[in-house]
Amino acid sequence: MAMSRKLLPLVLAATTLWLPQDAGADPARPPGPDGLAEVIKAMSRDLNIDEATARRRLVQEEAAATAEAALVPALGTAYGGSWFDARTGKLVVNITDQAKAAVVSARGATPRLLKNGYSMARLTAVKAKLDKLALTSPSSVKGVHSWSIDPVANRVVVTELAGDERGALAETALALGDAVRFETTTQPAVSSADYLDGGEGINSGKDCSLGFNARLTYSDLPGVSDPVVLSAGHCANLPTVTGYGNTRSDQPTRTSYPLGRWWLVNRDYDWGVIGSLDLQRWIQGPYIALHTPDDRFLQVRGTQQRPEGSSICKSGFMTRITCGVIDRRGQAVWIFNAGRTVFNLTGHTACSDPGDSGGPVYTADGQAQGIISASRVGCSGTGDKYGWYVEINHIQGVTGARVLTL
Repeated sequence: MAMSRKLLPLVLAATTLWLPQDAGADPARPPGPDGLAEVIKAMSRDLNIDEATARRRLVQEEAAATAEAALVPALGTAYGGSWFDARTGKLVVNITDQAKAAVVSARGATPRLLKNGYSMARLTAVKAKLDKLALTSPSSVKGVHSWSIDPVANRVVVTELAGDERGALAETALALGDAVRFETTTQPAVSSADYLDGGEGINSGKDCSLGFNARLTYSDLPGVSDPVVLSAGHCANLPTVTGYGNTRSDQPTRTSYPLGRWWLVNRDYDWGVIGSLDLQRWIQGPYIALHTPDDRFLQVRGTQQRPEGSSICKSGFMTRITCGVIDRRGQAVWIFNAGRTVFNLTGHTACSDPGDSGGPVYTADGQAQGIISASRVGCSGTGDKYGWYVEINHIQGVTGARVLTL
């Protein structure tokens, strides 16, 4: 849904309107070394699979995503969640009605009958009750790390911080009965004329990373769009943003250049839109930096949402490329060092450090998935490397921004 241009800050009213194919967007960037090969290497390293298996998995995950998109509406109230099973290379789909098994199988997926389980509609309603309580009473999340729907467990999973006293949200979840399962963690979540590529460094009061190049569209101005960049909302500590390109914050020779200003920021869902781009300095395009000495990049080819269990990678200017798999979607997470709950995050197992926040999350075949929000421990820390990202299709849906793709 595109927003009205009237909703932007007043600074936007003074900017030039850009047509979708202006000189700032450069989809015809000269081809460089094979970026896909670099990401496949990272997948192989972080998922402990060989490169041939990584390439085969990408094909399987694309097929699973296509099947999932068709099956969710086809199954209706019988749908109980789904995920990609790396062992079989297929999508697994929970169903509450045995009669729907043939529909699932016809799409090349594996049906899983829930004999005493819950539909996705029921689990979504349970989670929505907890979300509403957290929004209206932020202090109710005391002692809770996160909550989300786990399709494998077919439950709403509430993760508590070990040793903390239970607050109102945990007590409410407990009263919801068997639809909720509790687990415990000891690790709180913490926030994490050149081509302008996703994964490069920025600073707006703290070091972060760029997400995706995009165009901001407007419901009241058909055919008009502005060049913008997507990043994390918690990175917006100052009105203006500077860019560092590929140089890391711990490199003494790094130089910075004016990038733009924050136009839209939402901290409850942790996304931000940077506009007023200095297009005399920066060239936009559908690219993600891979942080190699020969300046390799990955081309963004689309925004197809992949099922839970699928492989993803992230690019950040602190820890470069790391890969993992998608975990539970729609998580509400208490961010320890921000002192607030962030909603609708997607869990993943690609490690990230402070400074990677805002960086792009994507598949090795160039499908944009989201932007980095937070993690439990950094790449060099010990313990669970679990982290979260903001879904790219959520950002596109609420802002009208459209990620640049080939």
